[in-house]
Order: sequence, then structure tokens, then C-alpha cells
Amino acid sequence: MAITDFRSLLDNESSEESLVPVTLTGHELQELVNPLSCEEFANSHFARTSLSLKGNANKFDHIFNWKKLSQALARGQNILDKRYNIKASFTGGEDSGNSRQMIDADHTQVAELLNKGATICITNIHMADPFLAKWAQAIRTQLNFTGTVGINCYVSPDGSGLPMHYDKRVATTLQIAGKKRWKFSIEPAKAWPDSNEVYIEGETTEDVGKLPPNMEFREVELHPGDLLCLPAGAWHSARGIGFSLALNLYFSPRNLFDQFIPLLHNFAASNGNWRGGPPATTEKAQGVMPPTVAAYMRERLDEFHQKALEIINNADVLADSWLDSLVHAPYTGWQADPLLPIPEVAMDQQFYVLNASLRFIEIQDKLVVPCDQGVLKFPISFGPILQKLSCNLENFTIPEVVSWRQDASSTPNEIMNYLKVLYTNGILKKV
Repeated sequence: MAITDFRSLLDNESSEESLVPVTLTGHELQELVNPLSCEEFANSHFARTSLSLKGNANKFDHIFNWKKLSQALARGQNILDKRYNIKASFTGGEDSGNSRQMIDADHTQVAELLNKGATICITNIHMADPFLAKWAQAIRTQLNFTGTVGINCYVSPDGSGLPMHYDKRVATTLQIAGKKRWKFSIEPAKAWPDSNEVYIEGETTEDVGKLPPNMEFREVELHPGDLLCLPAGAWHSARGIGFSLALNLYFSPRNLFDQFIPLLHNFAASNGNWRGGPPATTEKAQGVMPPTVAAYMRERLDEFHQKALEIINNADVLADSWLDSLVHAPYTGWQADPLLPIPEVAMDQQFYVLNASLRFIEIQDKLVVPCDQGVLKFPISFGPILQKLSCNLENFTIPEVVSWRQDASSTPNEIMNYLKVLYTNGILKKV
């Protein structure tokens, strides 16, 4: 067994450097899944089948390293939110789990526990690393993912790792340093399961879906720069080789029913039959539901059915619900940047738009743009300019944008005001 002194790896004097403003390129997803295209990743692999990609050893250097881990641990000591936590596991990546549970740990114990052979999991480490928080949010935006995206960190000594289990969310591993041996099922045992499950031979129930003995598995050794993306419900185990430092970029879904509830809320709230519930009755409940109650319930479900048909045929209502889910995610520790002040700029000042940061949908008589602060609304006449901004890869000046208008329905001053809104919300940026 290889011996690693984790004190030396984590001893960066824990000096907190002044935080450099986070710079995103708009290509975070593409850089992550190279050499696949974003489209191929989203349409053929994400949440469907397990995917292993080899990468350049320096591929993730700008995202994370031992020094950034040390600094995150220092910042984490001041985080009181329980969603950020540290746990240790003395398991070895076995094919079948056991009764050994993960134990709570604090920041001062990390190096000692690692040296004793434990795997350390820092849950939601992005809460202690501003770059990771914004990077994860950028990936979420570029995938149009409506759930939660966050990052956990795993550090393992030689031979240490978690036993066979699956997660209820998509787990994407970025190998940062060292090596780790993974064993994983090609497909999920159960699509989007409701809970995480550990496989314990002879004890695991059929409720978890297909069991490992009945599934096809692969094994892969991840090196720095490699990526492994597992769909929710894919069985897997892993153990460090020498040592391992890795990030887990996770995608937790937001239940679709939760997204549909707002569409039906006004209908139910405005209808006395729904507000009042089923009627009181003195009819006997002996063997069957009282006929009055049964008829009432059927009538309400028929109303529900008719309302659902109305929604299906109303694209604007569906789009509004989807856009809302894009900008109102469950809390992840990430916070939107404050609105920017409008600067004084020269006529030749150049600007640019991150190609994945500008999304817009036409709803009724407005163009709706989701952004970190919520949704922005513009008139339909601004559409041609939004379209060109979203596709333009070159820098441009404000007078050039004004010249793109195709008719007189928007004045230059109005266009300038729309551009100011895009700028204050961080979509339009100065070069």
C-alpha cells in the first residue's frame, strides 16, 4: 500500500489570497466534455448512460488543485450552513457495502483522517470556493438544467473509497490529482431514484431496481484530466490508487410536478369546489366509498383533465413555467452578482456577450430573457438585435448594435436603455 503524507499536500500555509473576480468564458460545458460536442453530451449521454472520457493531464488545473482545497477548507471553518459538511469513511470501495457508516469530521481533522486511511467527502465545497460556485452555475445555465447543480470534493488515500452504491442524481467526476479505480454499471438500475442506495449482498431489496449481479459493468482507472459521468441510479464503487483528489459535479433534479403546480394553483384557488374538498355525508362507508363522495371526486378530476388540456395547448404558459424553473433553483450556496452600475463609455468602447448567457423566448407580446437575477422582458421589436447578440462571436460597439435595428419601431434611445438592462444584469460585458 502506498503511503501519502496528506499534511504536506494540504500545507499551503492556508494563506487566503485576495479573491480574484471570477472570469467565465461561456464555454465551460464544452471545455468539460471535450472531445464530445455539448449537443452529443446532452442528447446521447447525460442522465442516460455512463460516460468515461480521457483528458489532458492539465485539463482541470484552472478549476481546482491542492492549494485551492486548502484555501476552501480554511474558508469553510466560517460556514454555519449544514449543507456544507465534512464526512470520513473507512471503507475500501468494496463490491458489497457493510455496516460501517460515514462519520462527521471537522476541518482540523482532515489531514489526520486521510493519513489514517479514510476517504474524506466535503459536501458542497462550492460554498467555500467562489469560483466553483459560479462555474457550477455556468454549467447549469449552458445545459438549461432546471434542478440543482453543486460540487462535492473527495480525497482518498491508497485503497480507500466508497463501496457499491448509487446516487439519486447525476454524478460527474473530475479527476484532479492522483488516480482512482472505478467500477460502474453502464446504465441506471432505476431511472432517477428517490433516494441513494447502498448495495449489500443478500440484503438489498428489489425496490432499488436492478441489482449489480444482473447488470453490465465497466472498470476504468481515472487519471488527472479524466472525466466520468454516471446517470442517477448507476451502481458504482471506487478506490484511490496511491492517492486521489477529485470533484463531483452533481445534478439533482427538480421534480416536474413541482414545476407544474404553479400552472394549476390559480385554478384550484379560484374554485370553491377545490378549496372546500369533498362533501360531508352521512352515507354509510361499508365496503365502498360513499357514492356522493365518489361522484364529487370524479367531477373534480374531470375538471383537472380539462384544465390540463388547456395548458397543453398554451405554449406561453408552458414556457413561462419552464423559464421560472431555470432562474429559481433550490439553494446551492451560489449567489447572483449584484446589478452593475452603468459606466461612462466612449463611442469606440467594445462589448461582448458570453455566447451561452443570452437565452430568450417569445411569450405573448414580450421577449423573456432568463438571467441570474430572474427574468427580463423586452418588446418584440428588440428580437432581431437579441438574435444577433446571441449568435455574435465578435466584439462590438454600442453604435454598431444600434445600427442593427431593422425598423423604426424602436428608437436609438430605447435600444440604448435595453442594452443598459443587459449590462447591469451581467449579460453584456465590457472588453
